Amino acid sequence: MQYILLFIICFVIVYLFYGIFVIYRKKGFEKFKTSKQLMFFQKAYKLDTEKINLKSFAISLALTNAFIIASTFTVIQLIQNFILKMLVAFIILVPLMLLMYKMLGVIYKKKEGK
Repeated sequence: MQYILLFIICFVIVYLFYGIFVIYRKKGFEKFKTSKQLMFFQKAYKLDTEKINLKSFAISLALTNAFIIASTFTVIQLIQNFILKMLVAFIILVPLMLLMYKMLGVIYKKKEGK
């Protein structure tokens, strides 16, 4: 139960931080439109940002990033050794990012076609 609560708290904090500073702040959202993360999705998944709702995409990306960070943080709390924590975090973080970003890219590529 403790780890579920830790996951939820971490998820909410990361999402709110991203939401406040990127999504719902005009200056932050303008920077998001030219960000490396958005360019990654444009190049990797051939996503046309003109055909999708960027606000919706930013919210989905925020949820995805919050899930990735909260999951990694929760799992490494099970480990005591600092070096092992860093190793496990890297081992979890990279495949989780690849998997979640792939899913997000495919979903928005399908939405782009509609």
